[in-house]
Amino acid sequence: MAKGYHFRLPFAYHFPVEFPMGEVDSIKDPKQEAKWKRFEKLVYEIQKSFAGTTASVTLNDHIMGVDSGTERQIDVSIRQQVSQFPILVIIDCKDYAEPIDVVDMGAFVTFTTDVRANKGVMVSSNGFTTAAIRIAKNAGIDTLTLIDSKGVDWKTYVAVPMLLEHTSIGQYSLKISGVGRMLLPYATEELAELPMYADDGTLIGTPLGILHRKWNKQQIPQEPGVHQVEIGKQVNVEYRGVKSKIDIHIQIVVRQDFYLGPLRVYTQGFHDAQNGSLIVARELRTDSIDAGAIVRGEVPGWRKLNDVTDGSTVRAAMRLSVSAGYGDEDDFEDETIEPEC
Repeated sequence: MAKGYHFRLPFAYHFPVEFPMGEVDSIKDPKQEAKWKRFEKLVYEIQKSFAGTTASVTLNDHIMGVDSGTERQIDVSIRQQVSQFPILVIIDCKDYAEPIDVVDMGAFVTFTTDVRANKGVMVSSNGFTTAAIRIAKNAGIDTLTLIDSKGVDWKTYVAVPMLLEHTSIGQYSLKISGVGRMLLPYATEELAELPMYADDGTLIGTPLGILHRKWNKQQIPQEPGVHQVEIGKQVNVEYRGVKSKIDIHIQIVVRQDFYLGPLRVYTQGFHDAQNGSLIVARELRTDSIDAGAIVRGEVPGWRKLNDVTDGSTVRAAMRLSVSAGYGDEDDFEDETIEPEC
């Protein structure tokens, strides 16, 4: 088939969105055409957006059955000429209150054979039974569930599994060197907050503050492992009235943690019941992601993967890598990312 404006995510979960009954009733318009017709038209419009310019998509088509010798009505058909070969795809739309069962699927398998379609596709508003999917798979029939986060009649939301890779400073230790008498705090926490000054008396900052500033501006490695960071060379410090000139380094242990959870997606398209993939039309919008809340365990559905050290082994449709931020907002790099053309 010709390539249109659509793409697949490897797998997803889809869920119906429930409305209070009164709200649904207030939206209904008696002058509107039948709901099943609107369902077929929506499937048709989405398929048109997929088809591109070389394929012909028809709503309410009619094709003569080869075995039955009778004219068969097709909800949506897609035709394309590939070299000297005509390709026919037929789509059967089922707006049922229950999942499609083996009876309807078996009938559609026969239907597909009768019109000699190269591909048969059934689109359901409420999914398929396990037995129906098995019959469809064995017959080469695609089983799709409509996803429409914009509408009302078939309102659904989609959640794709997303892997969050969170990089942070796990541990740190300070290394101090100097010449002559030095008097410094014994506790690492107190030493990390000791003010450092230049020879002219200008405040440079604290060791921990400079470490955080360098981290936020990505001036030190952020790959997992042990890294040495130079904080100050021949800086001046004072503790209990004793002034010292020191060199200071901090050894950090960078850690990477992995979190897996659902990311809600808003779009129009289809959910493939056989392989779990999401086929979306042109536009896809996601919920915002609060990485900090996920790490703190405040977002429902997200869990930390304690036994994972390499995210490449995790099955996820989307991946996001973030680094922890430390200190005040002024410590962060001010940069603008231009989109790549």
